[in-house]
Amino acid sequence: MRRELRVGPHHVTIIGTGHVFKKSIAEVCTVIDAQRPTYVCVELDVNRYHALRTGERATFRDVMRHHGLRVALLGSLLSMIQSEIGEDFGVMPGTEMITAVDVARDVGADVHFIDREVSVTLSRLVGKMTFREKVKTVVGALLSLTPLKRDVPVSQFDESFVEQLLREFKRFSPHAFEVLIEERNIYMARYIVSLLSRAAEPATLVVVVGAGHLVGVVSLLEVESHGGQNNT
Repeated sequence: MRRELRVGPHHVTIIGTGHVFKKSIAEVCTVIDAQRPTYVCVELDVNRYHALRTGERATFRDVMRHHGLRVALLGSLLSMIQSEIGEDFGVMPGTEMITAVDVARDVGADVHFIDREVSVTLSRLVGKMTFREKVKTVVGALLSLTPLKRDVPVSQFDESFVEQLLREFKRFSPHAFEVLIEERNIYMARYIVSLLSRAAEPATLVVVVGAGHLVGVVSLLEVESHGGQNNT
């Protein structure tokens, strides 16, 4: 899934990936190699990128010491869910982001990590979620009942399917939706606008984000660029 739009004089392509689908990796490679853009932005912060690249992750004890027990528990739970889904589809979570960085560097594009630091997101998540939401998330994850853990046929992975998942996620946990989706959409869109505002000449930009962020980021970019034209 992808969208193309103009932000001022700049051409922006946003790819919405399924973090656990092999076809997303192929699409990322094809688009970046064909466009050879000025910039490639990925839905990672620097620390997450290095963790994915090296395989070295902060231990539970380290996270607990720096951010508290609740953040450590929630981070471990979300990581476990994503890893299980990745194993089901034969690809590790984050592979498409690493691929985007590698191909970007091969074609000479500047790479930017545009996501909010994960520790900040998790801290806000813990602070925002009600006790009921936290219990539902833990129990639902353990029983594979959350919108984050389900069998997703590749053939059905389109924008309408993603929108359905987002609606279910918002009903399941409104505060988690706000922190994990809406706040990060705003953070990433503002980063992109700021980056393009500093470009000395018209630039080409490829943005790689999870499919759940595609429509939100596009909408925000259109608003912040005063109604840039969107072409599907």
